[in-house]
Amino acid sequence: MLEVVGAGATAVAKQNWYEVWLNASECKQLHADLEHIHTEGRKQPPVGSTLHGAYATPWLFQTKTLLRRQYASYWRNPTYLMSKLTLNIIGGLFIGFTFFKSGSSIQANQDKLFVSSTTCKFGTVVHSIRQSLWPQSWYVDHIYCTTI
Repeated sequence: MLEVVGAGATAVAKQNWYEVWLNASECKQLHADLEHIHTEGRKQPPVGSTLHGAYATPWLFQTKTLLRRQYASYWRNPTYLMSKLTLNIIGGLFIGFTFFKSGSSIQANQDKLFVSSTTCKFGTVVHSIRQSLWPQSWYVDHIYCTTI
C-alpha cells in the first residue's frame, strides 16, 4: 500500500493523488452534497433560544424530585431516620431546658448569650458524634450531592 501512494522505500509517486481526487466523480458528488446541505440549511429559519432560566428544568420540578428522592431514602432506612430524630429531640430538650425559668438579670442574660453561642458549637459537636456513631449517615446524607 505504501508503494502505491509513493511512500515506500523508493518514495517514488507515479501519480499526484491530490489531482486524482479532485478529478474523481466522488469528489464532485461530495461537493454537490455539501452545497445542497448548505443551501437547505440557509432556507431554514434560525433556531431561537427558548431557555430563559439558569437551569434546564424549573426550580419547582427540581425541588419535588429531590424531596421524593430524600423521602424514599428515609423510607428505605428507618433506623437512620429514628436515630436522627431522637438526636434532634434530645438536643432540643437540652438546649431548651437551659432557658427554663431564667431570669432577666445581667447574669441571666449573660447565661442566655453563653448558651446561644454554645448552641452554635453544639451542632458541630453533635454532627461529629453522629458521624462516629452512625457511619452510614455519611452515605445517606451525601447520596444526592449532585448539581442538576
